[in-house]
Amino acid sequence: MTFVTTFLVLAVFGIIDAGYLYYEHRNENKSLICPLDHDCAAVTESKWSTIFGVRNELLGLLFYAGVFLFALSPIVLNTDSGLVKSLLMLATTGGLIFSIFLTAVQFVSIKDYCFYCLISAAITMFLFINSFFLNYG
Repeated sequence: MTFVTTFLVLAVFGIIDAGYLYYEHRNENKSLICPLDHDCAAVTESKWSTIFGVRNELLGLLFYAGVFLFALSPIVLNTDSGLVKSLLMLATTGGLIFSIFLTAVQFVSIKDYCFYCLISAAITMFLFINSFFLNYG
């Protein structure tokens, strides 16, 4: 049950983080404020901010919502499904690889970073670790 709770809490934080980025992008009269005094817009408005025409923060929202629903399903369905564990492992592995790629792009290509993007990458890493221990721990 601890792993499920951790998944749910991390996914909610991810939804808040990605939701904030999505809201700020949609609300063009506000500028994204970086608490570490960096130019988040340099990252969130770069050519790397979309994949196949879909904004990364929207992909993040879908990812975190999916993780939340997968993690919640054993509670709702009252089952301990190996399929759910496998799907969580697959999803978090994909999310981690994508996060590592985007983090590398921030430091290597853009040469600036977005605080909220790094928070999202950290949340994704913790989701992956949680999934790993759920499956193999």
